[in-house]
Amino acid sequence: MQSDTAILYNYDYLLNRAIEKLPKRGVAKAYDIPQLEVEYEGEHTVVKNLSFVSERLRRDPRIVMRFLLKELGAPGALRPDNNMVIYKRISAKSIQDLYARFLESYVKCPTCQSYDTELIREGKKWYIRCLACGAITYVRPV
Repeated sequence: MQSDTAILYNYDYLLNRAIEKLPKRGVAKAYDIPQLEVEYEGEHTVVKNLSFVSERLRRDPRIVMRFLLKELGAPGALRPDNNMVIYKRISAKSIQDLYARFLESYVKCPTCQSYDTELIREGKKWYIRCLACGAITYVRPV
């Protein structure tokens, strides 16, 4: 049998004990990505929470709007309260699908899958810099 002092200084024993005391890893994201709130005003489609979503994603609301309008091929504008209005009636599912594509292309880090990134423009080049792992990924201009 080993004495108490030998157990205290046994590397393998101490390592296993430290690993057991670590918190269990979860699959939770660092923060939840908010969904877009789509409403209709007559023939116009309004995205109510674009300002909040853009703030959470660390993106300029004009960049998110430009991507959505370009992909939809529809005219639109940003209201003074940073709500986006599309001058066409577009289904909420179509907007959510495009929003998911925006997240994949311009927000999510391809290296570590984190949404904790920022979009940076240098001249004509755009890239995503991950705040979690530090990776830099060049993307197509918005």
